[in-house]
Amino acid sequence: MRAELTQTMEVPVLSDDVVTLRAHSSADAERVVEYATDPLTMRWARMPSPYGRTDAERYIAGARAGWQSGEAMTWAIEYEGRFIGSVDLTGSGRIVEIGFVLHPDARGRGLARRAIILAIEYAVAHRDIEVVRWQAEEGNLASLRTAHSCGFTLTAKIPDWLEMNSKVVDAWCAKWRAGDDFAPKSTWRATTFETDRFRLRPLAEADDERIRQTLDDPVSRKYLFGRPDPLLIEHAAAERTRKWWTAARGETCTWAVADLETDNYLGDISIFEISPVTGAEIGFYTHPDARGSGVLGETFPAAVRHCFDVLDIRRMTMFAADSNEGSKALARRAGLREFGTQPLAASSAGRLEDLVGYELLRDDA
Repeated sequence: MRAELTQTMEVPVLSDDVVTLRAHSSADAERVVEYATDPLTMRWARMPSPYGRTDAERYIAGARAGWQSGEAMTWAIEYEGRFIGSVDLTGSGRIVEIGFVLHPDARGRGLARRAIILAIEYAVAHRDIEVVRWQAEEGNLASLRTAHSCGFTLTAKIPDWLEMNSKVVDAWCAKWRAGDDFAPKSTWRATTFETDRFRLRPLAEADDERIRQTLDDPVSRKYLFGRPDPLLIEHAAAERTRKWWTAARGETCTWAVADLETDNYLGDISIFEISPVTGAEIGFYTHPDARGSGVLGETFPAAVRHCFDVLDIRRMTMFAADSNEGSKALARRAGLREFGTQPLAASSAGRLEDLVGYELLRDDA
């Protein structure tokens, strides 16, 4: 996709025949207010609150001023003849930062990706930009999905990196370098599938309290050492966002195991250390309410099969403390075979014990 360039009011007009980038006008102010006061925007973007037309007019004037000073390139995004959002590249050197926001009625169609590509192509071709940085508050899943889809390399989570609405927060960071293409740089595995009684889906923010209950349960704590005590809702949220981030980087994949009727979180199953050579390791948590109901007995073998058949994982491994009879039985139920023991390599309630290894090759399943 290549930007077609014309000039209007010193702001380049770019189009890919689906979206158009142009200068902001006073006619955009009402819809700027609408997207700026949308709950999703208010949560994740740096916006004055309350936000009114005066703020929108100030933003539009600032967008134009950025072009005059050379400090920023800010475009209005137009789709099907209407203003749907904004995209900007901020900075006067060879490194700039990308920002973007869409009106609620334009989300979920890949339009932000199109706008970002147009803006970056122009910046590289006409402003000698070498690196475009993206950063967002940890947990901003929609922005992460867009950055991933645009071919940004997801570099790091950095603690205490951004000030957002009077708070210092952790940030997800990524970069795009001139010469890169716009294809995703990692495989983000985020599938949903069902068994007879359960749905396996990506983790959601609504799961946080039940994640907290699961991790704080005494049975879980016996085998999951190093957890905060007390374990708070923010710790559960951090567990969820960590799994979102590592999934986006292609390192892991986690499914919430949910009731098919209520979608209530009952536990989760994760694969991690994903490699084309060694395959992946699999593990799981179970909510205390779900124990004894056959949740993992039904879903764990299905997850192993899904990894082989859908995710193309060639080898699955699992490790369990020798005293963890339930986990060892689940491994055998899914067809994994014991292949060895690491002496005193597991910690169970503070006591060292042997760690038993299980494996299964896709071709042997």
